[in-house]
Amino acid sequence: MPMKKRLPVLLLLLSCLASQADTAARPNIVLVMADDQGWGDMAYNGHPHLVTPQFDKAAREGLRFDRFYAAAPVCSPTRASVMTGRTPNRMGVFKWGYPIRPQETTIAEVLRENGYRTGHFGKWHLGSVRNASPASPGANGFEVWASAPNFYENDPIFSFGGKAQQTRGESSMVTVQLALSFMKKAVADDRPFFSVIWFG
Repeated sequence: MPMKKRLPVLLLLLSCLASQADTAARPNIVLVMADDQGWGDMAYNGHPHLVTPQFDKAAREGLRFDRFYAAAPVCSPTRASVMTGRTPNRMGVFKWGYPIRPQETTIAEVLRENGYRTGHFGKWHLGSVRNASPASPGANGFEVWASAPNFYENDPIFSFGGKAQQTRGESSMVTVQLALSFMKKAVADDRPFFSVIWFG
């Protein structure tokens, strides 16, 4: 497998998992992140007032990482750490608005090299979402992307593979519908998928 540099342990483990010859044994991976949402902001973690039935169901039925800590208290470094498996001091995204460096190896690149379909939907905030940018989702391992450079409102304008397009609807629902279409196509094509859904 070609590597830009030595892989962090998390990416190395995912690479081993993804390279299994039996595609049926490869898990589909959905990574969901929301801005400004704390650990305790979920009913399944004991919040006394918030109602989160879909997240509660995902927590019951999916694989939970209860010690999956954010690498920073703000957006961009957290996103870059999730994508690279590295701390801000190692991968150079120190605060919000910093772009991901082209020399970083991302989880999307590792999985794509091992036969996964990869898609990013929603907030990127790791640099430009223009097709030619070395910080775009496409330059960082995503085959398909409908991404906003930062926070997005209702009727969001997304970069679809580098081309700006207006969408219609409540922003979270638009994001989910785009991700679901991507996942359904991957299933129909009998390919494991990595779907990143980052809400604003």
